[in-house]
Amino acid sequence: MDSLQSLKTQLISQINALQLNQPHHIAVCSAQAECAVDLLGWLKAQPHYPQFYFQLQQTTQCFATLGAVRTFQQLDAAQNFVNQHNLPLFGGIQFYGQTTFFLPQLVLEQRDNQINVTVFIDQNDLIHSKDNALQVLKTFEKTTALLPLQSQADLIEQQANPTQWANWVEKALTQIHEKAVTKLVLANKSTFVLNQPLNAKDFLAQSEIYNKGCYHFLFAQDEKNCFLGSSPERLYVRHERHLKTEALAGTAPMSEDHEANRNQADWLLNDKKNIHENQLVADGICANLAPFTQHIEVGKLGIKQLRQVQHLRREITALLTDNCTDLNCLQAIHPTAAVAGLPQQKAKTLLQQIEHYDRSWYAGTLGFFNQQQAEFCVAIRSAFIEGHRIRVFAGAGIVAGSQPLEEWKEIERKAAGLISLFAEEK
Repeated sequence: MDSLQSLKTQLISQINALQLNQPHHIAVCSAQAECAVDLLGWLKAQPHYPQFYFQLQQTTQCFATLGAVRTFQQLDAAQNFVNQHNLPLFGGIQFYGQTTFFLPQLVLEQRDNQINVTVFIDQNDLIHSKDNALQVLKTFEKTTALLPLQSQADLIEQQANPTQWANWVEKALTQIHEKAVTKLVLANKSTFVLNQPLNAKDFLAQSEIYNKGCYHFLFAQDEKNCFLGSSPERLYVRHERHLKTEALAGTAPMSEDHEANRNQADWLLNDKKNIHENQLVADGICANLAPFTQHIEVGKLGIKQLRQVQHLRREITALLTDNCTDLNCLQAIHPTAAVAGLPQQKAKTLLQQIEHYDRSWYAGTLGFFNQQQAEFCVAIRSAFIEGHRIRVFAGAGIVAGSQPLEEWKEIERKAAGLISLFAEEK
């Protein structure tokens, strides 16, 4: 593509002209063009890792990154870097707290018909960092066609079958009855084996077509292992001190029958159990954010409709205190009661005891932040692709009155948002 070739030429010229300025400084090279690039097709053509992709919810803004100049395994170290340099970090926090944030070697940002490219050079090791950047740029102008999914899949393992799931739910209900928690969000894992390797970019492109109104994300540390998904849930978005988050909890089915969908939405808006579940999430977010806000407000109950399910949703807006940082926001909100339960720490402890597996990035959070802004999604409706295998996750909030069979049906509907892309008719 001529525009990408022109951007590549500009960036190489800037990189070659760099001289050592000051140690510990990050040099920035950038170029812009009026063009539209399919960032998943671009990522598919790139051999460099890690790779990160983040399509924001209900907007044209999308990021794709290659490589890592600096990596942070502690949230406070990541926040200190942003405070010092005001450069964007990408990555996130796994469900149980393991953190990975990084300053990429190269970032593409697409918005409408504008592409912005930024290359970061670490002056701590200028020659090596320049060489790495030039290596990344070797294939910069290349894109690869995204292909329809051809793989056939067989379910080979589930963390919990229906009987085991019922046992999990009964354990959760016992804890709720004993007032150890008011809500517990259980999640199942289903593993499929494929007749041929599944390309993660092809898979996510297919999900973007069918799963509208979502964040779409991909995080690949290497060529063989990739975490991706299409999440309907925002953790938060921040512009300066203005923050928006949401309580997304309470679920009903969606189908091809529009009248049935309206009836399900009406039922959801009046069902005491689902309203209570959503209220617990909103209350938990507000309580955890309270120390860092000057003002917080919860909006009216509404409906968010997706392809397989629809949810109750309340928007929450807040004005942050002057000294509040994304470190504070992430620690306060993640994981929300929508994916863990209440109270937060007790719920996480119980989940480890009941589920007996590490959720890893499932129900974690992914996104980006700098001094001026931040945006993170909740990494649900997600899967790990590992060559011939794909592991798909789905969860359900358990509260007083929950029925094991109904909760099983709910997680099956949620998982179908991704499973239906490769295992059955769409």
